[in-house]
Amino acid sequence: MEHMRHNESLSMVTLNDTCTGGEDDGIYYRFLCIAEHLAPVSVIIDRYVTPLWYLIGIVGNTLTIKIWSRRMQRSTSAIYLTVLAITDLFLILLHILMELKFAWNLPTLDVRGWCQTFFMMFMFNQYMSPLLILGFTFERFISIALPFKSDRFAHFNRAPIEIGIITFVAALLSIPQLFGWEFINKDCQGTETYTFFSTWTWVSDILIFCVFPIASLILNILVIRVVKQSLKLRRRSAPGSFYSSTSSRRSARHFTARIHISTLTLLCISFYRILTVIPVAIIFALQFVIKHGDPTLTVYEMSKDSQWIEYFRYITAKKVIDEIGLTQYSCNILYISSLPGIFAMNFSETFVLFVRVLRNGRNSCLSGFEEVRKVKEWMVWMEPTPLCSH
Repeated sequence: MEHMRHNESLSMVTLNDTCTGGEDDGIYYRFLCIAEHLAPVSVIIDRYVTPLWYLIGIVGNTLTIKIWSRRMQRSTSAIYLTVLAITDLFLILLHILMELKFAWNLPTLDVRGWCQTFFMMFMFNQYMSPLLILGFTFERFISIALPFKSDRFAHFNRAPIEIGIITFVAALLSIPQLFGWEFINKDCQGTETYTFFSTWTWVSDILIFCVFPIASLILNILVIRVVKQSLKLRRRSAPGSFYSSTSSRRSARHFTARIHISTLTLLCISFYRILTVIPVAIIFALQFVIKHGDPTLTVYEMSKDSQWIEYFRYITAKKVIDEIGLTQYSCNILYISSLPGIFAMNFSETFVLFVRVLRNGRNSCLSGFEEVRKVKEWMVWMEPTPLCSH
């Protein structure tokens, strides 16, 4: 028993000594040290799981930008999806700087002025995502539900203007972040005057991360209904000629496949982002409700304090949910892979040439290009034409 008590007191002293830190270590040094002992799962996720999503996101978004930018001259959807991938890529790059600060205690944000500007830029990119999704979902809805008015409301030339308006709204909503962070004692910290900032966070998060994604989902459901009705009307309008030949049947199947795949992709994007965005918004807003315990307690005393235990449970849950939420910015390439023609042709262009050069050297590049050309000719019928194109 005495031996157990001695080990317990020794452990308590060790923890207290380890987490004290020096004057230049900052407040996050002690918090990270305490989290390593009282919320180790959150630290492990931050340091070893998050970099995996960074890698997937940087590669995937770069490939997504390459794929959709080739179609920007033909459709408004391609413009929206290209800008979406660009904002997601910038968000991941900013997220890396934030993780270096909060997961590794590196001074990536500890500069006066940059501290506030960083979080304004970070939230700007977060706000852009739901707004862009709502924008191109509305374009798709107008193009299908109101085809005679689509030239007026969903014209290709209007897309840059619409994206400009979306950018302005996102920037306007992110400006209050300048007042939500302070540079104190060489640390970038959240401001202690939470009244305005917390209220703004609740309102903006509910609007951007709850209302808009749900509106996008509703619009996509309406699109599916309109598509089904249009296909039925198409069959009834020409019962004797529409399926009178093999080419007509093939054309019908191709038309149906294009509508189904394009709409399914939009529905997947909206639905998946709802599943990942809403929990993140809720858990983020709860940080203004769930308070930590007495900071003067020792680490050992914190491990026994009910308020600190509840707080670190929240920290662990928040980290798990945040990690799931990060996938929405990293997995754009999965949406592209649901479009077989687009994904396969672009992937084959890279993969075939890479394998050829790896096996036979540079002289095989010409034959590799020939194989890519044949693959594209074979798969071109699978490529769905975006329904918002004009």
